[in-house]
Amino acid sequence: MLIKGPFTLKWGANTILDVEEISIEHTIASDEFETIQGQTYEIDGAYKATATITLLGSDLPALAALLPQHYVANGEVMSTGETVTNTAGAMDIVPGSCSESATYNDLDILSCASPANVVRIVNARTKIDGVEIDGKIQKVMVKFVGEPGTDEATLQFFKDGTIAVVS
Repeated sequence: MLIKGPFTLKWGANTILDVEEISIEHTIASDEFETIQGQTYEIDGAYKATATITLLGSDLPALAALLPQHYVANGEVMSTGETVTNTAGAMDIVPGSCSESATYNDLDILSCASPANVVRIVNARTKIDGVEIDGKIQKVMVKFVGEPGTDEATLQFFKDGTIAVVS
């Protein structure tokens, strides 16, 4: 069965709008070992899932929702000393520090079916992955890096509303 769009993206409680493109990568670190009998074994190691979106709607509220670690609220001070005087705040892309704590949410990609088919990157944090400006539009690339807990999946596929949290 084909899984069709349009697709809806959600990171935690935030629905992500105006996405031009999404690229998902799932990698498995592995090593090959050869025996003296001529056999080769490939042993899997760590799994990693990431998604990069190209965001067309890259205004301050959209960026603040996706990159909260770089958001500076109205009245707060930017890293370069200026005070923000805009009710929407500002973005200050400063490298991470010891005191910074990452925000984690599941990234869900939902199909248009009812119920939707969901692809989930578990426990993803965000980071800016690039900015593109041409004569027509500003685009911001945001990367979601899955960092699931020990013994948790990197990727999940399921029907929306068919899994429940066990308390």
